[in-house]
Amino acid sequence: MICRSRARRRAGGAVFLLLAVAGCSNGGSALGTVEYTTPAGQVVKIQSPPDDGCHRLAGGARSVRNYTVDDLRLYADANCVLTKAGDDQSGRTGGESFYLGTQMSVPFTPGQTPWRSYSVVGGGA
Repeated sequence: MICRSRARRRAGGAVFLLLAVAGCSNGGSALGTVEYTTPAGQVVKIQSPPDDGCHRLAGGARSVRNYTVDDLRLYADANCVLTKAGDDQSGRTGGESFYLGTQMSVPFTPGQTPWRSYSVVGGGA
């Protein structure tokens, strides 16, 4: 009986591990929602964006809320290209992009240039 009990526990553990790994697979997307407000005041929601490449923010974004499981990097350039130091979206010197952690938000700062694109940090292969 002891051997069967161990075998069942091991088999059960293996099944649990497989289910846990399958549950972590998100199909190449940042699970959750990215929500932003355009300069015109329109709220845009992007559900589970792909985790690779550069993504444009249609109309630009004044404020961004990251309700995904991944961090984001916001760019003032539409092609996820870093701006020159001192010419960043917040008007502060030394910044080239903005790092937005998971479950965080960044409000509008007077004088800022709208963010035009974003990428998922560590996303894609």
